Amino acid sequence: MAPTGSGKTEASLLWAVAQAEGKDPVPRLYYTLPYQASMNAMYDRLNNNSNGVFPGQVGLEHSRSTLAYYRRLLEDKSPEKAARSAKWLNNLARLNYYPVRVLSPYQILKGPYCLKGYESLLSDCFNAVFILDEVHAYEAKRLALILATVKYLRENFGARFLVMSATLPNLLRYRLAEALGEKYSQLHASPDLYTRFQRHKLMLKDGDLLNPKILNEIAESTQKGQSVLVCCNTVRRAQDAYTELHNILKGLDSEVEIVLLHGRFNGKDRLDKETKVREATGSNSSQRKAILLIATQVVEVSLDIDLDVIYTDPAPLEALLQRFGRVNRRRLKTFAPVYVFREPADGQRIYDKTLVQASLKVLETNNGMLIDEAKISDWLDEIYQGEIAENWNKGYQDAYDEFWEGVLLNLRAFNSDEGLEEEFYRAFDSVEVLPSCLLDEYNKALEDNPLEASQMLVSIRWGQFMQLKNNGRAHEEDDRKIKLVDADYNSEFGLDLRRN
Repeated sequence: MAPTGSGKTEASLLWAVAQAEGKDPVPRLYYTLPYQASMNAMYDRLNNNSNGVFPGQVGLEHSRSTLAYYRRLLEDKSPEKAARSAKWLNNLARLNYYPVRVLSPYQILKGPYCLKGYESLLSDCFNAVFILDEVHAYEAKRLALILATVKYLRENFGARFLVMSATLPNLLRYRLAEALGEKYSQLHASPDLYTRFQRHKLMLKDGDLLNPKILNEIAESTQKGQSVLVCCNTVRRAQDAYTELHNILKGLDSEVEIVLLHGRFNGKDRLDKETKVREATGSNSSQRKAILLIATQVVEVSLDIDLDVIYTDPAPLEALLQRFGRVNRRRLKTFAPVYVFREPADGQRIYDKTLVQASLKVLETNNGMLIDEAKISDWLDEIYQGEIAENWNKGYQDAYDEFWEGVLLNLRAFNSDEGLEEEFYRAFDSVEVLPSCLLDEYNKALEDNPLEASQMLVSIRWGQFMQLKNNGRAHEEDDRKIKLVDADYNSEFGLDLRRN
C-alpha cells in the first residue's frame, strides 16, 4: 500500500525479478489490471524498445488486443501489413509465447471456466509470479472469483502473488490474507511518504453538478487558464454536461478546447480522444495546454494525466480517490481543490446508494481539509461497517463458495466446454455493438480491412443490449456475428441510447 505515483509499479517489478530461486529465472510474469486502457498503457511502458523494462518480451491480452497492436503498428506500416502483424502478435500472446503478459484477471479465469485451451493456460501458471494492480477496482462478487483463483493457483501450482493498491479497507485485507496464505506480509509506505504526497484539498458543494448556475461557474473557471476535469457517474450525465458547457463556452467566445470522454465511443474515436487529452494534460507531455475534460469513470485509472481542478458527482470513496488522482499529479502546487457535490446521492444506479451516502458522511467530517492519504484506510473502515460490511461480505462469500465448490474443485484436464464461452463473456466482458447508422461504412471497411471495421464497434453492458433488443432497437446478424443497435452515434458525442 502506497500513494498513487509513489513507485509501486517499479517496486512490484523488482519483487517479481527477485522471485527467481538460485539461478533459475521466473518462468512467467503476469501483470493484471482491470481496464483495457490501463493494460495498453502498461504494455507500452514495459515493452518500449528504448526505455522499457522488458523490450520485445511482453504480450498483451484482452478482448481488443489485436486492435491495440494494430493501432501501434500503423505508425510504421501500411494498414495491410499492420493488420497481418497485429494478428501475428496477438496469436503469439494467445499461444503463451511471451514471458511477460499484461492482461485482465478475467483472462486467467478462462482456465477455471474450462474454455478451449485452458490446460495450456493453467500449465503456464506453474511457478509463475502475478502482480495484481488496482485490486480495489473489482466489486465483491467478481473479486471473490479472482481471489479464489489466487488461492487455487498458490496451493496447487506454486504461483506467487503481489497485490498493490493505494488504500484498502480492513475487510478487503482480510480476504486477501485468506487468499495469499498465512505467510503473506503487508508492506506500507512510511507516514512521511504519505505526508509528502498530500496534494488535494477536499471541498464539498451543495446541489447537483448539472445545475445551470454551477455549470456557469465551471465555465468561468476555464477562463483562468486552468485545465478542468468534470467527472460524471453516467454517460448520459456526461453527455448533458458536455452539451450545456459547450453552449456556455460558445457564448463566451472561449477558445478553451472541450473534450468528452466516456465508454460509449468506438475504438478509433476513443483512442483519438485519449491521445488528445494526454497531449494536453499528460504528466510528461511537451504540448500541455488548458482544456476542459468531461468524463465518466473511464478517467479513474486509465490515463496518466494531470489537471488543475476537479468537479465530480458523489461516488464511493475509492472511486473519488481515483478521480482525485488525475489532479495535481505532479505536485507542482501545494494543493489543488477537489470539489465533490452532495447531490444526487443515490448512486444513479451505477453505485450502491448506501455506499455513496456513507462516503459523503465521512467526507463531511473532513470537509475543507487537506486529504491525508495515510488516513484513507481508516476512512474506508468507517464506511465498510454495519449493513454495508454485511452485504459486501455476504455477496463475496456466496460467490466464493459457489465458484470454489462448483468450479475449482471440479477442474479436470480435457474437459473443455465450448458452451461456457458465451456465458463467460456475458459475465465478465461488455458486448460490442455496431450503431446502425455506421452499417454502410462498416461494410465497406470490412471488405478492405476487417480490423479497420472493428474499430467502429462500441462497448455497452450486456444488460443494456438485451434491454434494447427487447424494445426492438437491437438485433443480431448471426451470419456475420455482429450486433446492431438503433441509436445515434457521432465522433463528438459518442453513442446516445436516447436517440435513434
